[in-house]
Amino acid sequence: MRTFIAGGVILIFIFIQLGRGGSAVRTIDGDGSGYYAYLTSVFIHHTTDFTVVYKVEKERRGLDYMAHYFYKTEQGMINKYYLGTALMILPFFLLAWLYSVIIGMPADGYTILFQYAVSLSAAVYLAIGLLAVRKLLSLYDIFKKNQIWAIVLLLFGTNLFYYAYLHPSHSHVYSFAAISVFLLFSKRFFITANVSYFMIASLVLGLVALIRPTNAIIVFALFFIAGSKTLFLERVKPLFQKPSLILVAILLSLSVFMLQPLFNFIQTGNWFLWSYRQEGFRFNEPALLSFLFSYRKGFFIYTPLMLLVVPALVLMYQRSFYMASTFFGYLILLILLLSSWWNWFFGDSFGMRAMIDHYALLMIPVAMMLQQFLVKPIGKWVMLLFLTVVVSLNLIQTYQYYTGILHPDSMSKEKYWHVFMKTSAEYRNVFGSYPEPVFAEFADNDGLTYLNDMESPSNFWTSNGVVSSTSAYSGSYLAELNQSNIYSPTLVLSGQSLPVTQKELYVSVNLMFRELVQNATSEALLVYASTGFDNQLLFYKTFKVKQIPDYIINEWCNTTFGFKVPAWTKEHKQVKIYVWNKSSGLFQLDDFEINIYPI
Repeated sequence: MRTFIAGGVILIFIFIQLGRGGSAVRTIDGDGSGYYAYLTSVFIHHTTDFTVVYKVEKERRGLDYMAHYFYKTEQGMINKYYLGTALMILPFFLLAWLYSVIIGMPADGYTILFQYAVSLSAAVYLAIGLLAVRKLLSLYDIFKKNQIWAIVLLLFGTNLFYYAYLHPSHSHVYSFAAISVFLLFSKRFFITANVSYFMIASLVLGLVALIRPTNAIIVFALFFIAGSKTLFLERVKPLFQKPSLILVAILLSLSVFMLQPLFNFIQTGNWFLWSYRQEGFRFNEPALLSFLFSYRKGFFIYTPLMLLVVPALVLMYQRSFYMASTFFGYLILLILLLSSWWNWFFGDSFGMRAMIDHYALLMIPVAMMLQQFLVKPIGKWVMLLFLTVVVSLNLIQTYQYYTGILHPDSMSKEKYWHVFMKTSAEYRNVFGSYPEPVFAEFADNDGLTYLNDMESPSNFWTSNGVVSSTSAYSGSYLAELNQSNIYSPTLVLSGQSLPVTQKELYVSVNLMFRELVQNATSEALLVYASTGFDNQLLFYKTFKVKQIPDYIINEWCNTTFGFKVPAWTKEHKQVKIYVWNKSSGLFQLDDFEINIYPI
């Protein structure tokens, strides 16, 4: 079975890479670039300061690159992510580096060899994680065929597939593997009382925390893993009677986790840093319902297989109150923690990616339930029908997300059903995005406000397309965009109207638009562009004016935008904000309001 699982994972890896073709050069992308940056910084540029990597990344990316995972300090640029993911990728990185040197390819950390190395590392750790889950389930007396069922469902029925094969530079498949191994050795310890298993679990726990510190919450799952209160106490009491064992376990965990403070000290002279600046938890207002059920990122919406946890919990309650209560308690604690993060939907992601790390634990009650249902004739066919539906839906939604049919962070009920089960190219990238969230509150008197109601000329605005009209949203004037006029009135800041700022800025835009032709704004873009004194673009970012295609014409509609931009420095000559009628549709604008706040 081990060969079957490992071989299957690698075969899928090969098939996926062949299918990706040229897109494989973008494997190290998004947040994954931040996790990976430790490797290029230390082994390619020989520094713990991420300034060089930031410059390299900026050259590789588009003009809207802001490197949200790097922060400038007096001691240099730090990385907000922890180095555990990079540590796990390291062996594959070194292989790519060695092979690059041998064959004469650039050993810069970003050639196709390094991209494939990251993909291969994710596949290997996926196999390790799945094998650990399989062995863990065997300790719960799950039959071999049902173990295979569980593994297949876990891989093809959840977003683990996406983050293992299509976004492998992210941390989740590595966390999944580490937590799976931790749970396996913890369970073995509770069954056998073998202290060596306890020590291995302690060592792996340090790695779990080094990848994503919040995942150290997994220690509270040990009450469930023990299986009973009696067994938990029987195994734990002897440990506390020998304090040396507890001390060794703590030292083993710290021996791994302390790699991060050590790196911090080498870089900045400080052992402990709060690297997640301008971010944090909001424990007084957890987004519980949104976390679980919203169309934006709801866990059960995008991973409906995990709905089985609910009936599985009921069946577990009938079998063991202790197991049901400790599992439910841990699940609630986990969801409360994750849904309290200020950005509860975790930015660009397929589904609720933060839950992937804990799938090994969630599959235990699910597998126990499958074992009961698959032996009953009616239950078997009902379950097979449900599993076929949810696995098919997951694979289709994986394809939709990968191809841009599902928006990376701004889905809604209307958007979800607009593209439900749709896979054709015409549905790609048709949605607009919601205002970008920030962990900050802005006071009106803190920012700069620019309002163009189209009624009178302004020193800051151009008058492109402004005409008199009885159809204006307010007043008697509006701006009309058409084939001959593709640019809206433009906010232009330069000279004294463009002050130097010390902090990044948040731009909030509110705009009224009216389409005279159906979906005339489908390709219209709000544009933010800043240029330097050499007239070269420094930063350029665009957003769709319209959220979703519809049939509305001749009605005024509101659209809002919110996004972060770099600080205005002495290098900035001019900033412009305007609407670009990219496809030359026929529509009108009014009440163009822009607010700019320091973050």
